[in-house]
Amino acid sequence: MTSNTSVLASNMQFLMERESVFLALRSGDIFTVRVEVQGDSEAPELVGTVDSGIMACAWSPDEELLALVTGEARLLLMTQDFDVVDEFPLAQGQQGEEVQVALGWGKRETQYHGKAGKAAALETSDPVQSQIANARMDDGEDDGQTRISWRGDGAFVAVSFIAQNGAREMRVFSREGRLHSIAEPIEALKHTLSWRPSGRLIAATEKLDHRHDVVFFERNGLRHGEFTLRKQTRHVLDLAWNADSSVLAVTALVDTGGAELEVCVELWADRNYHWYLKQELRASAMPGGSLLRAVWDGEDPMRLHIAGSRAYISVRLHAAPDVAHVASEQSNAAAVVIDGAQLLYTPFRWANVPPPMALHTVDVDMPIAHVAFAGFGQGNDFAVLLTDRRTVVLYECGAEALQGNCPVESGRVRLGVDIIAHQIAWPRRDALVCLGTKHEAGDQQIVTAVDLGDSSGSSSSTHVLDGSTRVVRLVAAERPNSTSPLLLLAAADGLVLEATVDEAGAIDAIPLTQLPAGCVEVDAAVIESETEPDTVIVVGRTERNQLFVNGNLLSSVCSSFYLRRDFLVLTTTTHFVRFVPVDADLLTVTVSEEEDETIKYDETRRRVERGSAIVLASPLGDSVVFQMPRGNIETVRPRALVLAAVRRALDARKYREALINCRVNRIDMNVIFDHAADSLMADWEEFVAQVNDPDLLNLFISGLRNEDVTMSMYAGPKARVAVARPGVEQKTTNICRAIRPVLQATGDSRFMPTVLTTFMCETPADIPAALQMLAPLSTDERDSALTYLLFLSHVDTVYKAALGLYDLPLALLVAQRSQRDPREYLAELGGLNALSSEEYRRFKIDAQLGRAELAVEHLCAAYMEANETSREEELWAEFTEYVDAQEMHRNAIRLLSGHRRFADACILLGERQASKREWSQAAASFLLGGAHTKAVDAFVQAKEWRAALAIASEPGVGSAQTVHDTAVSASAVLAEHHLFLDAATVLLEYTERDEDAVALLVRGAHWAEAVRSSLLRQRADLVETTVRPGLLEAQAALLEDIREISSTFTAKLERLREVRATPLEVLAATGQPGEADDSLDNIDVMSDTTSMASQFSTFSATITNASSRMTGSTARRLSKKNRRKEERRKVRGKKGSIYEEAYLVDSLAKLIDRVRVHQSAVRDMNWALIKFSWLKAAAELQSLFAGLVETVLECEKFVFDEQRMQMRLDANGIPEPVPLEVNDQGLASQPKLPKPVLPTFAWKIDAICE
Repeated sequence: MTSNTSVLASNMQFLMERESVFLALRSGDIFTVRVEVQGDSEAPELVGTVDSGIMACAWSPDEELLALVTGEARLLLMTQDFDVVDEFPLAQGQQGEEVQVALGWGKRETQYHGKAGKAAALETSDPVQSQIANARMDDGEDDGQTRISWRGDGAFVAVSFIAQNGAREMRVFSREGRLHSIAEPIEALKHTLSWRPSGRLIAATEKLDHRHDVVFFERNGLRHGEFTLRKQTRHVLDLAWNADSSVLAVTALVDTGGAELEVCVELWADRNYHWYLKQELRASAMPGGSLLRAVWDGEDPMRLHIAGSRAYISVRLHAAPDVAHVASEQSNAAAVVIDGAQLLYTPFRWANVPPPMALHTVDVDMPIAHVAFAGFGQGNDFAVLLTDRRTVVLYECGAEALQGNCPVESGRVRLGVDIIAHQIAWPRRDALVCLGTKHEAGDQQIVTAVDLGDSSGSSSSTHVLDGSTRVVRLVAAERPNSTSPLLLLAAADGLVLEATVDEAGAIDAIPLTQLPAGCVEVDAAVIESETEPDTVIVVGRTERNQLFVNGNLLSSVCSSFYLRRDFLVLTTTTHFVRFVPVDADLLTVTVSEEEDETIKYDETRRRVERGSAIVLASPLGDSVVFQMPRGNIETVRPRALVLAAVRRALDARKYREALINCRVNRIDMNVIFDHAADSLMADWEEFVAQVNDPDLLNLFISGLRNEDVTMSMYAGPKARVAVARPGVEQKTTNICRAIRPVLQATGDSRFMPTVLTTFMCETPADIPAALQMLAPLSTDERDSALTYLLFLSHVDTVYKAALGLYDLPLALLVAQRSQRDPREYLAELGGLNALSSEEYRRFKIDAQLGRAELAVEHLCAAYMEANETSREEELWAEFTEYVDAQEMHRNAIRLLSGHRRFADACILLGERQASKREWSQAAASFLLGGAHTKAVDAFVQAKEWRAALAIASEPGVGSAQTVHDTAVSASAVLAEHHLFLDAATVLLEYTERDEDAVALLVRGAHWAEAVRSSLLRQRADLVETTVRPGLLEAQAALLEDIREISSTFTAKLERLREVRATPLEVLAATGQPGEADDSLDNIDVMSDTTSMASQFSTFSATITNASSRMTGSTARRLSKKNRRKEERRKVRGKKGSIYEEAYLVDSLAKLIDRVRVHQSAVRDMNWALIKFSWLKAAAELQSLFAGLVETVLECEKFVFDEQRMQMRLDANGIPEPVPLEVNDQGLASQPKLPKPVLPTFAWKIDAICE
């Protein structure tokens, strides 16, 4: 290039669609150079010339339009083929489409103008004229060149140029070439211009006397905020937004303390309405020592391309929190934020300060490039790498930092002049590790270990990394039980190296593992094992949100993570935070995004706000700090970490710490006992001594319940085998009884409420025992304890318990604290106190409290101690009345055993049992009481005629007439219950009423016994007069019954054939259950089930969603009345309904049962008919019944084996198929009505010819 300005390039850009390089010269010539993917490029092609020259040009982001400013201050819009779309002067008007409109907040002449005075109110204002008037003359920093910047979508273009009056002006034009807006007049506006790709803001610079600002404009030209550059920034050369609008690169000349200004690239990012200077890239810290231009990558938003005079560098940026990792009890859980030459330090263990503020601000003499927390000791110290890439400042955070003081500088280290450090790690107190490059060979990466004992940095060891592996991350991870942490070098291809520094300071790097892809965040942990060597796991997250643990893909939706000793905490893009235990299973497990329905209490997942990212998780605490998308900080205490802290405290026997942790975080305190029940049951003395707080103890005991929470709600992140711990059903009572002696042994009156709590929390509550604890107390202590007791239980319950102790003064004390009327309880207690007998008073109290057993005992004792006969009879009457009313007869018998009233008590019990028709029990009670007559009557009613006649026949009990009358009444009772054989036997054995006995045998169809008894009594006439006529009548009735069964069976069988011949779809459409009755035609109110027929697409196992077709009142559930009505219709089996088939099958099954029962009756009757030589009648009966049995056996397969679908009503009263059943072979089938026991032909007599 020559110094001739005519050949200077106005713009050069690669056009991706045309695969060519566009070049525009100041002279006005436009060239394109075709670039081939393979082979040489073509020669430059001149496509056109602008005679007046080209001051500036820029392609739209979609490469469809070219905006070009000529030397005549005209704006040209050209297509891809360089056809002019529009041409117009830049200063084409004084107002654009977006005119600033006054909102009616007062006129200019009525507003206050400060020092300008009233004269300012009379001045007229014009946007362009005001800008010209307020603009400063060129101070030499404005290059006077025109700048063009497109919005990200290409709809608008901004042009910054020098107007005719010498002031810089910015205008916004639409894609169609219309003036959209003129920027608000800005004093000392400079030449830089960059439109944020997201389209919201246009960035420019303004230099005032006292500061240098980056200012922002909206599309309508109004100013919208600014931020101030560092005072060392002298002159801004360029502004550039990255592709996602998150970072603004400011290329400027900066005073770095040298003889001349140095070119630097400052990277600014905003969060919480504050702009942070995150990085400063200096030319002196670049390979080759020069920096000419910085350009963002068009596809990768976090990649910055830097061109120097002798080198090209591609910088890949990534935002990662700088936080402490050492798991120490004294860890501050600190995080730092880089803001230029300030380090914002916040220890989250002590304070949660929202950004952009911080608890402490550490000032440094130059911008900060990287921060590394110490990997030793408490982990609170940190090292800072400055932007010169050669200076490391060490800071100490000791005990004074915990008191609110700022971290103090403890030393500085100057690295070698040939090293450009990019990242640092502080693994040991005496060693610092740097990842960087050689100054002269920028493509060669090195790892250097620096001896901190030498502040000059000359004592160092360097390891040159393999050129084929590009290391992107240096991480120091904690190694338990070791003086130095793990040093990891993560490469871009996923390879992870472990750097080791020996005692002599020599450093080496060896491969550790290979991750499937390159990761932007890497951490590691060591899994310790007693039986196997320790396992190192490396966790890495890629830009695509994949989280790998060594070679295992743990999650594909991880947005951030933090690795602790016990948990891997990660957030997902589905807005959950997950807690994965760090153990051997971490190498094979996969985090599922689907919620496990079988786990009711899942402590491993918690919903978080959309876009939340983990800042840190307290290394040994129970808190996680999140940063929300808008930048604010939130600290939460997830249940998984809280429970882990509680379990650690319990294992270390730190009971008070665990108890307070549960109370603060609302954790069920049952976990304190259930975590290690056996050990705590033997350690109550230590538990009480540590807690030493009645309130905490009361909270713990009152929250106990008979459940092992470690098997339910706090089962832990790992599934546990559900083995019930013995005695869990009595857990609360056992704990209360075990801890109570320990509390009482302390002798501390402060624990009296806790002792009372142990009584009240037993199952059931032992209120009387708690009240007995009040007796030895002083008046004040007793009042306080009673107040607490009434807090735990209802006053009426405590009053009844006090009354149940028979302590009337105590009951009075409790009653006085209730809301009861004194006239009521004073009269009640006074009446009890007036009773002279203590046993009778206790009876009255127990009867009032409903304690019937105790009441009977005390009343019986009062009766036995009565001296006067009148009083004795009075008490006995009250005793029998109370016993009978409360049905305490057995207790009375037990209490009166051996007493003269024992028989009366037994008879009283017998009468109660007789009233309940418990005749057998009543007979035994009467016998025990010596009431034989009543015992005989009870045995008769119990149908135990042998026992009744045995007692009646005893000498001295009854006469012969009594035995006769007893036999007659027993026979009547037996006949009433169709026990005809026993009834006849009684008459035959104890009376002479042979005719009645034979008649009973005939009624019971005992034909052989009737004939035998008649002949045995030598009453052959009874055979002719009673047996033969009865047999003929029974045969006729049996024939009629068989014919009725046969006809009904045939009719229902034929109807079943018709039903099964009809498709189910037809039945569903024509005979839908719930259809209106004909008698309801004139009623306007429709049933909720009138539209059920439309709910079936086909009558099969698959039914359409009925609720989607139901609207209005038809969508509500069936009432109980309608449901009962539908069930009755189902039982009736209305003809044509879908229930008819099941009804017919059930009816046929019942008929078959009747046939089976008739088998023995037919056989017995045929035997009797043969005896009287009535062969024709026998043949007729056998033939008819045999035909019925044959019909049943022929159709049983059709009836029962070919059953179709059964239906039932769902919750809305809509018919649905009955669910399938699974048989023993695991096959699913439709349930069927069971097949009854079939009749056989074993009853048939072969000698009868049909």
